Amino acid sequence: MDYKRLIKALVLILIIVGIGVGGYFIWKWVSSSGGIGAILTGEKTPTTEVINTTGEGEGEITTTESETTTQPSQTVTQKLSILINSPVFEYWINSKEKSLYFANLNGQIIRINSDSTRQMMSSQILNGLNEIIPSNDGSFAVAEFNYPQLTTFSLFSASSTSWQPFATNTISTTFSPDSQKIAYLDNTSLKIMDLVTAKISETQKMSQVGLNLNWTRESELILSEKASAETITPIYNFNLNQKKFGNISENEYGVVINWSKTDNLGIKLSSSLRKPVLTLVDELGSAVANLTFITIPEKCLIESQKIYCGVPKNIRTGMILPDDYYKKKDYFIDDIFEMDLPTGKVSKIFDGKDVSIDAHDLKLKDGNLLFINRYDSKLYSLKLD
Repeated sequence: MDYKRLIKALVLILIIVGIGVGGYFIWKWVSSSGGIGAILTGEKTPTTEVINTTGEGEGEITTTESETTTQPSQTVTQKLSILINSPVFEYWINSKEKSLYFANLNGQIIRINSDSTRQMMSSQILNGLNEIIPSNDGSFAVAEFNYPQLTTFSLFSASSTSWQPFATNTISTTFSPDSQKIAYLDNTSLKIMDLVTAKISETQKMSQVGLNLNWTRESELILSEKASAETITPIYNFNLNQKKFGNISENEYGVVINWSKTDNLGIKLSSSLRKPVLTLVDELGSAVANLTFITIPEKCLIESQKIYCGVPKNIRTGMILPDDYYKKKDYFIDDIFEMDLPTGKVSKIFDGKDVSIDAHDLKLKDGNLLFINRYDSKLYSLKLD
C-alpha cells in the first residue's frame, strides 16, 4: 500500500469533512498561540496481594498459584467500563493463551483467564519498579526495577512463571517482532539472546549509556535517548544484517515515536521552540503527513490500518511537551477518535465530557479498545461498534 499517497488523500478528506460538519469528525488542532505546548505524556519476596473486587470493598488474593477470584467490572457508560478495578502498572495480551496479563504497582503478575477469573502468576514484589516491557505475543515480559539506585532487569516467562535475571550492567532491552529473541544493551555491547535455545550472541560493540531499544522490524533496531523539549533527541536505526547505523531523526527537539506493531508506520512528536508537532511517519522515520491535532504518541495505537488516539479537549497554556507529561505535572481530559486509513473516515468513539479519561497504553482485544486511565491507573475497556 502507498501510505504517503493514502495519507495525503486522508488529510484532504479530513479538511473537507471538517468544513462541512463543523469539526465533529475532525480532531482538534491545538493552537500554539501564546506559547501553548502540551503535556505528554532485585529484591523479590512473596507477598499477599489485596485487590478491589467490587469498586467499594476489598478482596484478597493469596500467593498460591491455584487461588482465583472473580474479575472486577464496573460500568461507567454504556460502552465504557472498568475492566480491572485496581491500579495497574502494565498490562498485555498473551495471544497464545488468549488471556490478559497485568502487573500491579508492586510488580506482581496476575492473569485474567477466559472465564473471567484471576490467577496469580508471580507473587514476587519488584521494588523500585520502573518499566515492564512485554513481548508482542505476551509470552514473555522484561521488568526493570530497583530503579534508579541499582537498576535490575529480569525476564518473566508466562509458561514457567519464572524469572531470569540479566547481567547487572544491562541498560535496555527489546523483544523481536516474532517474540523469539530479545536484544539487550549493556555497557560494552549490543547482544541478542534466542529465547528458544537461550544462546547469546554479541552483535555490535557499543559503549553508549542511556539509550532505549526498540525492535521494530526483523532486521532493524531503533536506538533513542530520553526525549525533552529542551534538548536535541537523536534517533538511530541499526541494521542487524549489514551491521550499519543510520539516522531516523537528528537536530530535532523532544522527539518521541510510537511505532506500530502491525503497520510500517509510527506517530512522531517533535518540538520546535517548544511548539509541538505531531506527524505520521513511515518505517524509516520519514514524514508521511502532519496530523491536524496534538496529543502524545503513547496515547495512540496504529493497528490493522486503523489509528486510535486519546486527544485532549484542552491543553493548558505554557505546558512543555513532552517533559510535563512524563513528570505528571498536569492531566488531560480526552476524547477518543478512530481513523480508518484506507477510507479516511474519522470518528469520535468516546466523548470525555462525562468521564475524566487520560488514556495511554492503548491495545485492542475482542472488539474492545483497552487503555490505562492516568487518573486512577485502572484498566478501562471501550466497546467498539
